[in-house]
Amino acid sequence: MTRAGSFLDIDHARASFRVHRDAYRDPEVFAREMKLIFERCWLYLGHASEVDKPGDYATRCVAQRDIIFMHTRAEGVHAFYNTCTHRGVTLCRDKRGSAKVLTCPYHGWVFNTSGQWMNTEAEKYPASFNSDGRYNLRRVERLEEYRGFYFVNFDQNAVSLKDYLAGAAELLDLIADQSPAGLTLIGQPHEYSIPANYKYLAENSFDAYHGVPTHSSYFEFLNTRLGDSEQQARLDEIMKDYAKGGLGAGLGNGHGLFEGWLPNGKPVASWIPPWGPEAKVEIDRIRRELKERFGEARMKRICDHQKNVVIFPNLVINDHVAITIRSFQPEGVDRMRVTAWAAGPKDELRMMRKIRLDNFLTFLGPAGFATPDDNEMLALAQRGASHTPVEWIDFSRDMPTDPSVDMLTSRGAWTDEHQLRAYWLRWDQMMNGTSGGLNR
Repeated sequence: MTRAGSFLDIDHARASFRVHRDAYRDPEVFAREMKLIFERCWLYLGHASEVDKPGDYATRCVAQRDIIFMHTRAEGVHAFYNTCTHRGVTLCRDKRGSAKVLTCPYHGWVFNTSGQWMNTEAEKYPASFNSDGRYNLRRVERLEEYRGFYFVNFDQNAVSLKDYLAGAAELLDLIADQSPAGLTLIGQPHEYSIPANYKYLAENSFDAYHGVPTHSSYFEFLNTRLGDSEQQARLDEIMKDYAKGGLGAGLGNGHGLFEGWLPNGKPVASWIPPWGPEAKVEIDRIRRELKERFGEARMKRICDHQKNVVIFPNLVINDHVAITIRSFQPEGVDRMRVTAWAAGPKDELRMMRKIRLDNFLTFLGPAGFATPDDNEMLALAQRGASHTPVEWIDFSRDMPTDPSVDMLTSRGAWTDEHQLRAYWLRWDQMMNGTSGGLNR
């Protein structure tokens, strides 16, 4: 049952798992989240392909902190707080670029790409002015990388990124292994706001239960697109028992996924008839190459399985009709800012890249089949939570009655809610100081 100070109401005897709505609507809860979760968890910063060459940089706002993500000219990739050490002005205002030095727009203080102070009016300051480095740019406390994905942590004593990722690391491997050339981000990101608590997007992103009622127009589109084909026959079979179409699972530390078998095509590498015979030749080649590297079973999981991964607390990676990296930054208890990047193999043929971007826009883009539907539901959920007297939200689908089951790693059908309970259990643990294992 509900613990003192907990936002969860867990009753195994009744197979019930509920979350109090204050978790979505109370500004004091939001303030505590920023301290207890966002100052302790590993948070996505960017991808290696964004800062490929020395001098390349991108600016980000992560957990309400402005950061410069930079490939230095002497020390590899670093992350600096985006504030001049003179008067605190935001130092770098462009979203992306390449620089030999960073110059403050206010008084002209200059820093090299390693963050060292290089003031051109040094004669106005004593020789000892920066002898202890106090005027160098401050580096973010922790920056680590896994398979090209860079994360920051504001807690110097946090566990390693690899340990934090737990079972989610395997899913990043499945994405990064799609080409021996590696991944790259494609084009410019989509950016938009949603008037809803950030946790609603985390839930939505690996919840297959809402798929058919919310995205009925997409399934109608698929029926038209696939026509009289083998893939259509497979889709018809899945739709007879949608719950059997995939797996939902907690991956440890609050991370989770759903993994499905919908035959709606993947550029890497599952062909559907609308793409034509030329694309089939290339997809067959990719499948052979992946089978040679990883064997039949792993090749099929890479190529044929549709995967949505949530990395606690605010990162989603979609690997299905396209690869999307979606970071959502909380701006208040009832609003978030979303940035979504398309990604794909560096060596992808132009024909396949076009298919990938078409898929990205058609389903995952801000005007696609899925995203507008989802965003509307999140806004309505926030409105409902904020303006009605109902106190609890339910996550009881396939709730285990055995209290010894580890809900951080339990699994079931993708339309069940194992992965959502894993997220909320970690959230509640961190908010109550009982999470364990995230600090050394």
